[in-house]
Parts: sequence; C-alpha cells; structure tokens
Amino acid sequence: MYLVVPSKLILSSRLAILKWRMVFCYQEDGCQAEYVRVRFASNSVDVVKIPDVLSDKDVLFTGDILSTGYFGAENGNIKPGDTVVVFGAGAVGMCAMLTARLYGPAKIIAVDTNDSRLDVALKNKAADLSFNPIKDDVVQKVKDLTEGRGADVVIEAAGVKPTFDSAIDVVRPSGTVSIIALYAEPQTLQMQEITGKNLTIKMGWVHSTKMKKLIDLIANGVIDTKFLQTHEAPLNDIVKGYDIFGGQKDGCLKWLVTPYQK
Repeated sequence: MYLVVPSKLILSSRLAILKWRMVFCYQEDGCQAEYVRVRFASNSVDVVKIPDVLSDKDVLFTGDILSTGYFGAENGNIKPGDTVVVFGAGAVGMCAMLTARLYGPAKIIAVDTNDSRLDVALKNKAADLSFNPIKDDVVQKVKDLTEGRGADVVIEAAGVKPTFDSAIDVVRPSGTVSIIALYAEPQTLQMQEITGKNLTIKMGWVHSTKMKKLIDLIANGVIDTKFLQTHEAPLNDIVKGYDIFGGQKDGCLKWLVTPYQK
C-alpha cells in the first residue's frame, strides 16, 4: 500500500501527516518534492488532526524533533529537583530542554560549542545555565553546582564522540544517560566506568505515540517551539538553505521550506 501526500508546509485538509517511522525517514526519496510516496502507509504513518486554534507552524515540529526531545526527557526519568544536562543546543536538544521542564527539574544546563545557540536556549528559557566545552570544564562546572555529585540526568543530543564520553563523565553515580543522538561512527562503551557508577543508559528511535499529548501542551501554552523557526523560504532557495543550515550560519536553527514559487 502506498500513500501519496503533498509535502508542503500548509496542508489544506488540516489533517497533518506528523510522523514517519525509521524506514521512511531516510530511505525514501522525495521529501522535498511536490509529493512524497510512503510505502506500507497503513503501518507506518500516524495521523493527528491539528486543532483549529493552532496554526500549522505551531505544531510543525511535533512529528519529529519535539517528539524526539520529549522521548529523551521521558527516558531520562527526570524527578522534581533534578539537575539535567543536555549536550547539543540544536533544535532537538532545545526540544529536549523544553520538555525536560515538564518534570520539574531544579536546573537545566545546555552544553554546546556554539555560543549563539546557547544564547537562544537561555533567552527562550529552555535552559537555566549554559556551558561551552571549548571554554569551560563542563564536568567540573556541573560538579561545582551539585556539591560534587554530578548531573542526575544527561540527555545526549549532539552525536559525536566528545559528547558521548562527556555524558558518561558528567552524570552522577546511579544517574541516567538518555541518548537521542545519531552517531556517524560506532562508539566505545566505557564499561568499567558505566558499571562502577551503576548508570542507566537508555536510547532508541523515537515513537510517535505522544504527538496528541504534545499538541495539547502547545494548545495550552505550555510548550512553544516557534522560536526555532529562524528562517523561511520557498523550495526555490533550498540550495541556499542547505548551506546556511548545514553551516550553522546566520543563527539558523531551522529553515522552513515552503512550496515552490513559479
């Protein structure tokens, strides 16, 4: 079975295709074409109706990066009063921060090498504090803030070896590391340290079962991700968009692609 849907920012039916599973996310062509073909659509697509009170831009990230961030926060098993460290202040990392806030942590700390992204996280109250590992000893800074214990929960949303290793180093004994990053290369587990600290490590592909909950939170003003939509242009400018987004230029967090203009 195949489903053909228009891959446009605005879907006039107000019935938005909000999440495609792993087999579709990177193995199919055409996601920036006029139409997208979805194999086995009856098994792989979740459809959630957008409430009339919300715009398409309000819920644009619900199907992917917001769900992924929430998945990371949920897997962290965050408790009220916890210290949460998020490695990676890109859009997914900031969604993890925004949803971590739902669990009542005492502090959310953003870690990234891009100061402008850290500034955005602080300005929009996604994070309470920020550290740049180029300038800061992140492990020591976190220990100083937690009376030497370390973070209760670490969410790894960057996906490189230094952040993978730092996540293990910065979390406290019996803490949790929640991994939502995708790695280009295999990582080596520090089994001696992981076992010695009695760590819980959780990871996996995000599921799409929480989209309705997230949309309700957006409708009630609890979550707002529109600040991540820093750039917008039609499909005509996609090459420019790739350059700006891929190169982290001009403060770009997310480049919205609207329909081709003739």
